[in-house]
Amino acid sequence: MVLYHGSKKIIERPTTDMISYACGLGQGFYLTPEESKAAEYAVSYKQDGYVSAYNIDLDKYSVLDLTSEEYSPLNWVGMFAANRSIDATSIEALSAKRYLIDNCAPVGRYDIVIGCRCDGIFTRVATDFINGKLSYRNLCRMLNVGETQYAILRDTILDELEFAGSSFVSSAEVYPKKDMSYAKKLDGYNKRLNAPLRNGDMYISEVMKEGMR
Repeated sequence: MVLYHGSKKIIERPTTDMISYACGLGQGFYLTPEESKAAEYAVSYKQDGYVSAYNIDLDKYSVLDLTSEEYSPLNWVGMFAANRSIDATSIEALSAKRYLIDNCAPVGRYDIVIGCRCDGIFTRVATDFINGKLSYRNLCRMLNVGETQYAILRDTILDELEFAGSSFVSSAEVYPKKDMSYAKKLDGYNKRLNAPLRNGDMYISEVMKEGMR
């Protein structure tokens, strides 16, 4: 399959100094299956960028796919909590974070992890869920609309990526779309966060009592 990486420069051969250290899927080199999303990642305000494409055969590697039916949103939050700093605002939230890491974060050695992109909005999603502000139902809904990322955790795989070309990305063209997309997602999340409580809604305290994993 073809995966894409957005950056300020063309990256024909990724190196270990390009690894992201504080990301929710683990320490690794992050890619997306969507070229248009990589284009958004490549640019910032008045700063053009490039999308680099790579061929990769996933069957050769040990892959953890958090988007598959085998896993639940709790597994994603558990992995996020294990890899990122979470602003737990109470003793209860600290207990929730520990519960998710100990009981929900997948264990094992994986070459590649596939899961929802851990951007600013989804950092809030995980943080609000752990702090008891976001229901489990709305956590599920948010992850259903999240963007998928591939995190290459084993650095030797970087040498095995087959460079498949690159393309220039204009900030003037793409950044306004990126900004609008983020604002739309943030507005949608705030509406879910502030929506009235529904009958049967569960929060992290109930998840822990039920022993959900």
